[in-house]
Amino acid sequence: MSYGYVASTGEGKLVRGVSELSSRNSVIRDLESRGLVVVSVDPVRRSRSLVRFSLRSLGLVSHLDKMIFIKHLTVMVKAGLSLLESLRILREQAASFRFRMILGEVVSSVEKGGSLSDSLARFPKVFSAFFVNVVRSGETAGTLEGNLEHLSEQFSRDHELRGRVRSAMMYPVFVILAALAIGFYFALYIIPQVAGLFGGLGGIEMPLATRVMMGIAGFVRNHGPALAIGTVAGLAFLVWLLRRRFIRPLTHGIILKVPIFGKLVRNINSALFCLVFGTQMRSGIPILQALEVTASVLGNWHFQQAILATAESVRRGQSLSESLAEHPRVFSRLTVRMVEVGERSGRLDEILGFLADFYGLEVETTTKNLTTILEPVMLVTIGLLALGLAYAIIIPIYNFVGSIGNMGR
Repeated sequence: MSYGYVASTGEGKLVRGVSELSSRNSVIRDLESRGLVVVSVDPVRRSRSLVRFSLRSLGLVSHLDKMIFIKHLTVMVKAGLSLLESLRILREQAASFRFRMILGEVVSSVEKGGSLSDSLARFPKVFSAFFVNVVRSGETAGTLEGNLEHLSEQFSRDHELRGRVRSAMMYPVFVILAALAIGFYFALYIIPQVAGLFGGLGGIEMPLATRVMMGIAGFVRNHGPALAIGTVAGLAFLVWLLRRRFIRPLTHGIILKVPIFGKLVRNINSALFCLVFGTQMRSGIPILQALEVTASVLGNWHFQQAILATAESVRRGQSLSESLAEHPRVFSRLTVRMVEVGERSGRLDEILGFLADFYGLEVETTTKNLTTILEPVMLVTIGLLALGLAYAIIIPIYNFVGSIGNMGR
């Protein structure tokens, strides 16, 4: 949820903006840490204006578009171009129409005197709380150029991590979809025709596989429309259910326990935790705020809750490593030990960068192993299905030809 706030500076000037932190108290603490006096903090209701509706209805901005945007913005600011001039150029170069409209709104807001972070915060579906807070920290500390560079590095590494997972899973997904397509084709067209042929072979004993095939064909023929509607409705309900917040503790917990897949999900979230949290540490964001923002970025519910609990422990005075150690189901012993080393040496951001690279390589290794395991399993499964189908079709024909030969004798 987004929170709109009104705060006052030391000179009495009112500042308005939108924050993407997880709770109202988090927004208040963030404003007070920036030396502002909080006037009001209220949940933001969705705007129904035509511009907002059109921006929401044109689809999401891709991760690649955002990565290119922050890379180019970093290069332009380092080259000496003003922020406003850089934004105008990037608005004209934006590949997607929706992103061009959003950058147009950002440019308009900056032209009116708004900060870049507050202008970006108006579009929480595009620019996450992590993105906005790193920019805001750079504006406050006068290190915007360096923080933009940190963001650029983080987006590049995140994009590389996504690419590893996507490329490794492409082949298994393709094989599964092809197998499902072939199965539906046989169930809807081939099997009913063959079943009709076998139905006319009176007196021929059908094997079990053939009787099962004919039963499936009869069911599809008699209840085809209802089966199709039921399948689509069931899948839609399943997708809706899995997106509900109340079911996430159960489903996300089950995923973490599944062999291989659980390790993959744990490594992905660990890599993102180290990457996002480390980037904020290098950008000068306070540790409590950085933990809360990191929790909002991760995808697994149990990781989110563990990080929020870690933030509460750190607020009570515990060290970060001690707080992480209280959640062994989520944070590995390696993570805890390395964070402890980083705290003692004062190089926590470097240690987190090392851990992000390590878990990224672990993700790549796990996905390759997963592909290696799934390939023979899928091939054997498809081969057995093909063999069973061939057996169900060929054996009755063989028996029929044999009976004709016997009658001829």
